[in-house]
Amino acid sequence: MRLSTLSSSFIYNFPSNFLPMEILRTYTPILEKNWIQYENVVDYLNSTIKSVNFPGISFDIPKQTLMRGKERMYKPAKNNQDIVTTHELHITFRSVDSDLNYWILFDILQKHYLDVENSFVEPLTVTCVDIHRDAIYIIRFYEIILKGLSDNIFDYSIQKINPKEFTLTVHFNFYDIEFLLDKSKVLEVEKNPVIIQKI
Repeated sequence: MRLSTLSSSFIYNFPSNFLPMEILRTYTPILEKNWIQYENVVDYLNSTIKSVNFPGISFDIPKQTLMRGKERMYKPAKNNQDIVTTHELHITFRSVDSDLNYWILFDILQKHYLDVENSFVEPLTVTCVDIHRDAIYIIRFYEIILKGLSDNIFDYSIQKINPKEFTLTVHFNFYDIEFLLDKSKVLEVEKNPVIIQKI
């Protein structure tokens, strides 16, 4: 069973250039041996993504004590890129094919850690869509560092009814939100159809 975005209104995929091509090619024999019908390992991993978080906003407010002990708060002067609650994304995957996608990501993290030529991987993107599958806005995360991977548990008592999951944690330094609505996609008020006629 693969996941569908029809009811979730968002699309999140690793980019096709997520990893150097020489690394991607090393996983091709694994996919062919297991009869996995995906063109490359990135498409295979994308098919098992379940969710991704977006951090909220929170910042500390400087305080000044005035005469007679009155406390006065001020707005901070931090960069707006740094007022999010965290610079980490938690990407949840469904474990499939005897945890094959987990061990592929495990190996990718090790290779990313040992890569001395590239400090970051390619930007990650979350695209939110409407009921017609048209993009409404895009969230991009830049300067991505693969930071961690949750434990994998081999447990005979795990029931097949509950899907097994694991989480990939990545760090980003910058983010950008782009709204894609233009005049042709915005519903104009004066052209709305009359649903209830006034008597």
